Amino acid sequence: MSPTGPVFRVGRRRLAWLDEDGVSLLVPIEADEGEMLSEAEPRTFSMASRAGGCPLLRVHLAFVAEASLRRILEQAWRDRAPKRMQRSRSGPAMEAEPQLNETEEL
Repeated sequence: MSPTGPVFRVGRRRLAWLDEDGVSLLVPIEADEGEMLSEAEPRTFSMASRAGGCPLLRVHLAFVAEASLRRILEQAWRDRAPKRMQRSRSGPAMEAEPQLNETEEL
C-alpha cells in the first residue's frame, strides 16, 4: 500500500501516512497490538493490508482520543527510528510532559 497523501517520516522510514480515504491514518504496528486495539475499539481502529510485510493499523481520526494517538505514534517512532536518533533523544527530553493543574496557566 503506497501513501497517497501526507507522509510522516523518521529518517528514511515512513512513520505514518494519510490513507486514501483522507480521514484515516495508517501506522505500522505489531500485529498483536493492532488486533488488540481493533477488538477493543473497532470504530476507532482496524487492521489494514500489510506494507512491506509490516502490519498496518488504520486509525480513524474522527474517533481517536489524542492520548491514544500520541501513544501509538510514540511507539511507532521507537520501533522505526534509527538507533542513533533514539540515543540522541533519550534522557530528560523524552520524559513525559509536565501536566498542568486546572488552576495553572501557561
